[in-house]
Amino acid sequence: MKKSTRWMMLLAMVIAQLSFFNATAQATDYTDTLLVQVNGVGGGTMATVTVNEHDGLYDLILRNFILETLAVGNVEITNIEPQTVGNKTILHVSRDITISEGDLEGKTWFGPDLGELPVELTAVLENNQLCALINLNLMSKLGQIIEVRFGNTIVNGKGYHIPNGGFEDWHKSSGSYQEPNAWHSFETATGSLAGSAGHHIEKSDKGRNNSSCARVYAETVKLFGIPIAVANGTMTTGRMNAGDASAASTKNNAYIDMSKTDKDGNGDPFYVNLTSRPDSLVMYLQYNQGKTNSEYHATVSAIITEGPYYQDPEDNKNDKAVAKAKNNTIAATNGNWERISIPFVYEDNNAEPKAILVTISTNAKAGTGNDGDEVLVDDLTLVYNDKLTSLNVEGFDPNKFEYEVKELNADNLNPVADSRDAIILQSIEETDTTKSAVITVLAADMRSSNTYKVTVKNTSGIKQTTATTKSTSVTRYGIDGRRVNQARKGQVIIIKQADGKTVKVIQ
Repeated sequence: MKKSTRWMMLLAMVIAQLSFFNATAQATDYTDTLLVQVNGVGGGTMATVTVNEHDGLYDLILRNFILETLAVGNVEITNIEPQTVGNKTILHVSRDITISEGDLEGKTWFGPDLGELPVELTAVLENNQLCALINLNLMSKLGQIIEVRFGNTIVNGKGYHIPNGGFEDWHKSSGSYQEPNAWHSFETATGSLAGSAGHHIEKSDKGRNNSSCARVYAETVKLFGIPIAVANGTMTTGRMNAGDASAASTKNNAYIDMSKTDKDGNGDPFYVNLTSRPDSLVMYLQYNQGKTNSEYHATVSAIITEGPYYQDPEDNKNDKAVAKAKNNTIAATNGNWERISIPFVYEDNNAEPKAILVTISTNAKAGTGNDGDEVLVDDLTLVYNDKLTSLNVEGFDPNKFEYEVKELNADNLNPVADSRDAIILQSIEETDTTKSAVITVLAADMRSSNTYKVTVKNTSGIKQTTATTKSTSVTRYGIDGRRVNQARKGQVIIIKQADGKTVKVIQ
């Protein structure tokens, strides 16, 4: 056989083997909700994101990314070293990337003309689902920050947040009356006295930022035209029950019953699913009294429960509570919006979060208060913390994010987050003159994070690392696909580098 023929056959075998390696990469397409916001403003659509796993590294690709009417291109973040937290595979990286042209015909892709762009990616793979947050910093190029959220969990907060916290969306409840989506009042109450409970909720245009909000209000209940009691204004993520003439009776309550199939006017059940552990409940609130009385207070109560049944006020029918948050001393705000933050206190049990029951009322004590008392509520949300409470460095402060030390043992930093479900990611960044331990605290809902950096400038002063973002390791294979520990002279070796590149060498 001629020498040139042997080399051609050898080259063909190498090409075939390279194709084999590419074919063994595991690529998965995820189709879900995509929300794109430019400087905090934007809208959602459906999109597909491809995740490619190869040699222990990951690529994340958003193809044919279009920003409103502008064709951006393919956003490809490659060779990401994963971290494992429980059942979650976390992809977290900050680097510069170059956007490539998309493959849709008739489009002029402007992304490649922008050159290198700083991008930050946080993605979570769990139970065959992908959630991803991509921040593209275009401030120096276009004066914009583009935030891309992918996945229903992070876009709509499914399982993590209470829908319609801004009270913009309402549905018909009964007759001409309305209730905010995901919320209910006496319009849809159950119980023997539901028909006489009256109406105590309406949509108001007096929201914080010239938007709508929810208004609950108290009214005097009359019998044959004679005032007999004040019925507090109340709304809940569950369902109201009016079951007793005595205001103090626990038969008058807000409740959830996840075994029921009843739906409201928007087609939603009378409960809100919650499968996470938030740290606090935050809202903006006005409490205005029909008649000034410093002894009266508005109240907010939130109970995370395993269900299937729970009511507030409680009785012996309640199943396990996971956590509770309550403020029953909210004083009159005299027409001003006030930010109310209520921390959750978690029970010492094994109950799992499945639903949340939030109840807001014009008075902490049933049957008291004045006609005309009102509570306006806007921008209600669950908060997931994203900072550390402790880190083994001198002078640690949760609000200080950079530290310089003489000696660093990265395995002994012992970071502790201020949230039960926050994810802590650790890695090592290295330059010619410094090494840094980088600790990122990712909020459980993935909507925020904070990064702490501990740097040693004398590189001999770093002792050990638990994770690294840079690796020089390689894997060697023969052209038959078998792993090679030591190559022989004249042998053709295919090398898979840590950065994902495949190269061929002849020893």
